[in-house]
Amino acid sequence: MPKNVDIKRAKILDVAKKRFAHFGMAKTTMAEIAKDLSFSKALLYYYFPDKHSLYTAVMEHVINDMMQKVENYLTTITTVEKAVIFMIETRMDTFRENYNLFEYSSSLFMQNPSEMYKNLGPFFEKERDQYCRILRIGIQNGEVIDEQVDESAELLLFGLMGMRAGVLSKGVNSFLFPSPNDFDRILSKQKRLAHIFLRGLRP
Repeated sequence: MPKNVDIKRAKILDVAKKRFAHFGMAKTTMAEIAKDLSFSKALLYYYFPDKHSLYTAVMEHVINDMMQKVENYLTTITTVEKAVIFMIETRMDTFRENYNLFEYSSSLFMQNPSEMYKNLGPFFEKERDQYCRILRIGIQNGEVIDEQVDESAELLLFGLMGMRAGVLSKGVNSFLFPSPNDFDRILSKQKRLAHIFLRGLRP
């Protein structure tokens, strides 16, 4: 893809992200995004045929940025627990900063789970792989002992993801996506789980 096309696409994603994050998917139109960009609607539709495809691309862009922050941190990892906590906090910060963006993803998942998984499933695998890397570094450093790293990383990820469902099931929030007030409660429980989980792997 030509460099100027990459630049234009990146600019569209950045502007659309701000719109979606501030106003939400439903209250954002392609015409408004084109106006923010000083693009014609025809040019915007050249890159993204509809709002749904643009929304999906923005989601992928935001998640990629989140995972890149973790990648950068993993080059300076000091302890396993600090690295896991960094991943948890980075994920939560991303959700907070893009609340309206991620909230809409819950309704999309209910409408078309297979399509959402096709788009976002690879990110789950990348996140699991990052936890694998953290555990392997911990093994090399003598912090943890684990002969089933892949399975342990997946168990940890499932457990952390389950905290959201656990909090919402207690009637704190009747929606699929946490309210802003739920984030601190979920984050606290995720950190506690990570501490207990890693303590079980220590020599």
